[in-house]
Amino acid sequence: MTPNKQNGQVTPAIAGISYVFPEGSQTVAELSGNSQLTSSAATMEAFGFGSVHVAVAESPYQLALLAASQLLSDTGVDRESIGLLIYGGTPGSMSFAPADEAEESANGLCTMSRFKYPATRLQYDLELPNAWPFAVDQLACTTLLGAARIARSLCLTEGIERALCVSSEFFPANAGREAIFNCTSDAACAVLIERNGERNRLVSATNVTKGYYWDVDALRDEIVASYFPTARHVLLRTIADAGWAPADVDWIIPHNVSARSWEILSSLVRLPRARVFSENIIRHGHTLAGDNFINYRDALDSGCIQPGHRVVLFSYGFGAHWTGVAVEA
Repeated sequence: MTPNKQNGQVTPAIAGISYVFPEGSQTVAELSGNSQLTSSAATMEAFGFGSVHVAVAESPYQLALLAASQLLSDTGVDRESIGLLIYGGTPGSMSFAPADEAEESANGLCTMSRFKYPATRLQYDLELPNAWPFAVDQLACTTLLGAARIARSLCLTEGIERALCVSSEFFPANAGREAIFNCTSDAACAVLIERNGERNRLVSATNVTKGYYWDVDALRDEIVASYFPTARHVLLRTIADAGWAPADVDWIIPHNVSARSWEILSSLVRLPRARVFSENIIRHGHTLAGDNFINYRDALDSGCIQPGHRVVLFSYGFGAHWTGVAVEA
């Protein structure tokens, strides 16, 4: 690629995004009828949810492989040029089982099957001979943003030409579909990061982890109370670290934790020109780690995001992590 001359620096960038959903889907009313929600269907609908994607026959690995294969095909990159493969999602033997076999396959984590790593298999199945397989765990819904940050850093410090980030995580059949007022979807998403790019440049990244909230069940109310002030802090710091003013931001690309939560957060952050790309909340629900990049791809394809737009991707993950990434489209 032609070196990026802006500021005389090489700037890693998003070179492509691909995502896939399983064939099955359920409406919020159907989820409620199947005892998959803690809150009522009416509450979930009021928060902006309509339906979610539910895997039945597919495994997390199958969707991860499909998303990554589509991305490599769409971009046409030389697979030997990919020096890093980052996987985030369902671990070990569980990644190879469909949702209704998740409990049984989890037993494999207590046997030698725990060494059947999806990252390693992806490197083999995708024919990436020069890629170092690396897995990201314990970042919950911020996994892909964290993977992009790692990829960006290694592209700069080690000169890696291209990095492939893949996430695929399902809710097992009996796990329910709600996590504090949001409806979750099964999905896989793949993101290609290049060492230098003119479009979709990764300008800055900000992460705040508050380990106090590690027990998400016991500290549910405290998490809800801390979410908005910490999210506001991270969004504003991401913007400042990018060298932007609040008025410079054109778009916020959200995690799909509810339309209502973004109404509240937008009023707290007060970015005068920024719009929130919230169209996917009702039709896809919360796809865990995939939200931001799925939404970014759709916003690009729809023409909402134009070259030069300044965009902030934001996500929160149980555990507890708040993450923002600034992108210059």
